[in-house]
Amino acid sequence: MKKVLLLTIVIASVFVYSCKQSAGGKFSVIGTYKNADKLFPASTDGKVSGKIILVEVSFGKDQNPVALDSAIISGNTNTFHFSAKAKKETVYELVFGDNLLAVPVINDASEIKVDVDLAKKDDFYEVSGSDATKSLRNLLSEFGKKNYEVGQDFADIDSLKKMNAPDTLLIAATNVKNAAIQGLNDYLKNFLQSSKNGTVSGIALGWASRSFSQQEFESTLNTLVKKYPTSEPLVKMKKDFDMQKAMAQQQAQQQQSASASSWVGQQAPELALPDVNGKTILLSSFKGKYVLVDFWASWCGPCRGENPNVVKAYSEFKDKNFAILGVSLDKDKGAWQQAVKEDKLAWQQVSDLKYWSSAAVGIYKFEGIPFNVLIDPQGKIIGQELRGSDLENKLKEVLQ
Repeated sequence: MKKVLLLTIVIASVFVYSCKQSAGGKFSVIGTYKNADKLFPASTDGKVSGKIILVEVSFGKDQNPVALDSAIISGNTNTFHFSAKAKKETVYELVFGDNLLAVPVINDASEIKVDVDLAKKDDFYEVSGSDATKSLRNLLSEFGKKNYEVGQDFADIDSLKKMNAPDTLLIAATNVKNAAIQGLNDYLKNFLQSSKNGTVSGIALGWASRSFSQQEFESTLNTLVKKYPTSEPLVKMKKDFDMQKAMAQQQAQQQQSASASSWVGQQAPELALPDVNGKTILLSSFKGKYVLVDFWASWCGPCRGENPNVVKAYSEFKDKNFAILGVSLDKDKGAWQQAVKEDKLAWQQVSDLKYWSSAAVGIYKFEGIPFNVLIDPQGKIIGQELRGSDLENKLKEVLQ
């Protein structure tokens, strides 16, 4: 099946709209196509026919792409010519047939030439006259290949997990995946450093946001905004990023404030929640042991990242009067069970499957996960938010 490049779908996931301030004005897209029979079925008389539409990509909420011009495909090889007037530089598409295939163009020039070979699966068009369109073509081609490789590596890891493959194979597959992600990031960094167009840079950086660290993304975004101060996608992206960053800082402050009201020194409130079989488990049933109450969820990335530390602590201290009660904020029982299996959480697990409406949240009043409390054999809380080496050190202090 022929590859589809529909930026109405691809770029819409990156930012709200893709345009930058420019003088605008009239522009033309002049092109040729060949091997139309590879995309459009021939009629009973052997003639090939179809339609090409010039579409302006819209990225606002509830906005559909706007068709500006169209041409009839007549014969296996022919030419087409579109004209339009734009107020700004933005992204357009040449859509062949009923979204069968699309060629993205950017109106940074008054005349753009596109030659399309409909028999090819990849790299099926060439561009001249528009540096931005040519740059976008190269980005789509190379990013697509590297991103596909990363996707395949993730799929391989999922397959190995379902097969309960040995850890050695999982580690090797993870190393391959990490190398592919690093290769993708290196390509995007080099592309963004050499890019000469704000619109294309915005698209590339939007994709990079999925794999760049927050620090890398923020640094690159600030550099690009200074380089292209009138580029609306980049300015909009920075505005959204700054807003999200401010919200995250506010949430962190709220969590820190909540943490200031420490549970340490207080008697642990009772918990009564069902296990995976529906049996009610009481926290008080662990009295006489040191117990870590670990609040987490399958959908919580930081929780999953912390789980190996908890597994290590359990393995080291489980024979020293130490137990763990995992309290999940999941709402999907299957996802909860799968995460328990994948992360090898070999201790008692409970959940009322009510997400943030869980009774556990109301009782222990935490605002973020992962969160935990360590309770002594008499039911008194002696530790809170113990992560990484802090958990291990605290357990060594009380159990050895």
